[in-house]
Amino acid sequence: MSSAKGERRDWRFSLRLALGVGGMFAVAVAALYFGAGALLERALAHEEAALVMDRREDVRLAWQDAGDKGLADLLTNLEATTGEQLAVRVERSDQSVIFDRATANAPEVPWAELRAPATGGGNGVSTAGGWTATVLLASSGDTLRVARFSDVPGDVRTAYRGLFAKAAAPLLVAGIIGGALLVVTALRPLRRTVTVMRHIVRTGDWAARVSPPRGAGEMRNLAEAFNALLERQQRLVEGLRQSLDSVAHDLRTPLTRLQVALESGLEKTGPASGAREALIDSLEEAQRVQATLDTLLDVAEAEAGGMKLRRETLNATALLAEVAELYEFAAEEKGAVLEVRAAPSVEFVGDRARLRRALANLVDNALKYLGEGHTVVLSAELTQREILLRVEDDGLGIAPEDLPRIWERLFRADRSRSAPGMGLGLSLVKAIAEAHGGQAEAHSTLGRGSTFLLRLPRS
Repeated sequence: MSSAKGERRDWRFSLRLALGVGGMFAVAVAALYFGAGALLERALAHEEAALVMDRREDVRLAWQDAGDKGLADLLTNLEATTGEQLAVRVERSDQSVIFDRATANAPEVPWAELRAPATGGGNGVSTAGGWTATVLLASSGDTLRVARFSDVPGDVRTAYRGLFAKAAAPLLVAGIIGGALLVVTALRPLRRTVTVMRHIVRTGDWAARVSPPRGAGEMRNLAEAFNALLERQQRLVEGLRQSLDSVAHDLRTPLTRLQVALESGLEKTGPASGAREALIDSLEEAQRVQATLDTLLDVAEAEAGGMKLRRETLNATALLAEVAELYEFAAEEKGAVLEVRAAPSVEFVGDRARLRRALANLVDNALKYLGEGHTVVLSAELTQREILLRVEDDGLGIAPEDLPRIWERLFRADRSRSAPGMGLGLSLVKAIAEAHGGQAEAHSTLGRGSTFLLRLPRS
């Protein structure tokens, strides 16, 4: 079911949801970066600690076997065979240094920052500037400090950051695009449901249904439940229509017979008969009841979504001119002026008879409370999606406390109770506007006049 031409779709919720999914994906990518980085740091630290612990044992044995000479030979051998960068410092119990040497290829050792606690057999390590150091308390009471330098952890960290930076952008783009596609796909059944609902509101076609998505799931359950609701509502509306038809037939038939009988009685009654006035009054009341019944049924039918419209392309200026012509003599009797202000090319789609009746009700309502020298202006304005039909007057206006209630059935303000009417005209206007998929609005300033507006879709 396609949406009406010109109908605006609101994508704000879909956009927020897509951005939310993309944001969550970005958070997940950031968490992956920091989580993997933390694991990598732990693995590198563990590996460096294991290597320096191995060298600590070699240093202990060299010191135990040959003292300073053993340590010097160990460092020379490591430099020549493995290229390893190692430093050893031996301190007395009074912290005086008796040996401090490193391989020739090693950078300066920041011993002041490498202060792991001295333990007999512990594995405490400290790190600073690429150095990983450990401490061993020898049996002689001397403290052996062993430090190993490696630029591999730094290179690995740099490579990890570079690799992740290169992969993060494509991952984020893929996540946002994937999230948007996921949102669009997931919300498609909801958009179909909204389209069907708008179609029903616009046309009154209760036979419209939502196509359930394939497979099982919440969206299919939603579509099936919505269709079941529409099925029940359709039965209720059809039952209401049948009831209205029955009520209309049952009431209109005796009213028609009553009017025929009254008219027949008038024909048989002479002008001088005293019963003639009573017959005339009875006939007028019967016609008034007939009009009230017709209006009530039209309002009920429209509010139930059952008002049938004969849509056609209308010229707004011509429509307003018809209504103005219809009330031209009534305006002259009141001493009021009727004006039509609309461009000749203003066209839209609607039911001519229904809209003419709605505008006529508004003009009739305005003329009831106008005095001599006042004006009623009928105008039309075309926007991108709507046609605005206005009926404005410069009369008494409507009290602020009455304005919200003027669309209610049978409501009449205190100041209007002395004027003829049933209190159904504005209710019918509102019902006709909503049957066209639009709305009726009223704006008024007490003592300065009122403006009634029919806001209708162009198509």
